[in-house]
Amino acid sequence: MTVLRVLIGGVLFGLTVFSTVANAGPTVTVTVKNIGVEDAVYTVVTANEASTKQNASPTPEVTVRGGTLTTYRVQSKVSPDANAAMVRYVMGRKVCQFSTTYTLGVGSGGVRVPKWNKTATPSAGAVCTANITSFDATTREWNVEFTMK
Repeated sequence: MTVLRVLIGGVLFGLTVFSTVANAGPTVTVTVKNIGVEDAVYTVVTANEASTKQNASPTPEVTVRGGTLTTYRVQSKVSPDANAAMVRYVMGRKVCQFSTTYTLGVGSGGVRVPKWNKTATPSAGAVCTANITSFDATTREWNVEFTMK
């Protein structure tokens, strides 16, 4: 009976791990470049930004020094058909808000259509850009570069 319990427990554990992995969306690799001279401070304000921080590995560095960069990966565990990363960096009074998303939608005739997006929203004189630098059409993983000064 003990062997049966161990076997059933192992199978249930395996199914749980598989279902968690199966529900994860494609990973985005985020590179943040601070091309200015002022340090940029990673700041979480919204629920989406908190979710990004929770799903990031490693956790984003608090400070990105002027002239340096940092990289981390973000993977949502909500749906295999979506992922997003929303981050905000503050340089004195200047603010850059960045986002990148992936969705697998349904197009004409029921065809599944992948879509990657990116945005950069500057305020108070900041200069911010977002670029998708690559994507894998098979795994749907992608790389995005957020640049600020």
